[in-house]
Amino acid sequence: MRPRNTIRTLAAAAVAVLAVGLAGCSANSSEADAAAASDAPFTTITAGKLTVGVPTFPPFVGIEDGAITGPDGEIITEIAAEYGLEIEAVPYEFSALIPAIQQGRVDVAIGSIFRTAERAKVVDFSDPLYIEPGGVISADGIDSVDDFADAKVGTIQGYNWVDDVQSVLGDNKLTLYASSAELQKDLEAGRIDVGIDSYGTAQYLYKDSDFQVKKLAADNRIAAATNPGQTAILLSKDNADLRDALDDVIAELHENGFIADALERAGLDPTAAETGEPRVL
Repeated sequence: MRPRNTIRTLAAAAVAVLAVGLAGCSANSSEADAAAASDAPFTTITAGKLTVGVPTFPPFVGIEDGAITGPDGEIITEIAAEYGLEIEAVPYEFSALIPAIQQGRVDVAIGSIFRTAERAKVVDFSDPLYIEPGGVISADGIDSVDDFADAKVGTIQGYNWVDDVQSVLGDNKLTLYASSAELQKDLEAGRIDVGIDSYGTAQYLYKDSDFQVKKLAADNRIAAATNPGQTAILLSKDNADLRDALDDVIAELHENGFIADALERAGLDPTAAETGEPRVL
């Protein structure tokens, strides 16, 4: 199914033969053996391994018994397997992911992370994995700005739509939360009337509650929330070979339906895999 594997397999075999021939004169034979075990056309921090920065962000990603879960986990695991690499999953808070990439502590970072112009200044992106629109959480199933224009609304600090929502509602009607869990707590306690969160996150958090989750209806006043962001794998700007290798497999995972299926397995909308052309927010 992947004809490029034939080329990589032959190349890996040639590297293995060469490594054997040089074993007697190399002081780094263990590293050579690890490199020969994979057929990756790029370098990684540790030969034979792909070191991945992983936040806890269900249902998109997490770590259980050393394995990366969620659709992001399935995708990066498939990519690593394609190149014969072992995954080393390292837990991180979201705020520490980009510094970890810049400081060379991880090869890549995942976690339903948007491709944005601001992030593009300091890190590189893979091609898009899936889109993630804004979602409205309410008891009445509302989905438009006009429906909650006079309500007490909460959303997550740092989300790309915060400025737009504030401009519509005003600071006095919008409460910002550090996390989705804190927003959920206040919504369930009746301290706010409506929540705005990632659609997929809201689907996961409120699936067994009396609240309804709807995609935020298109509205030019809050375009940042209704023009869905594209998520991607983050990596260093200094590893174009890795970026190209990621994109190669991602294209195939879109084509064969793997990404859509991974989203569906997580209880998410499989049509979110229809990302369109790469763009940034």
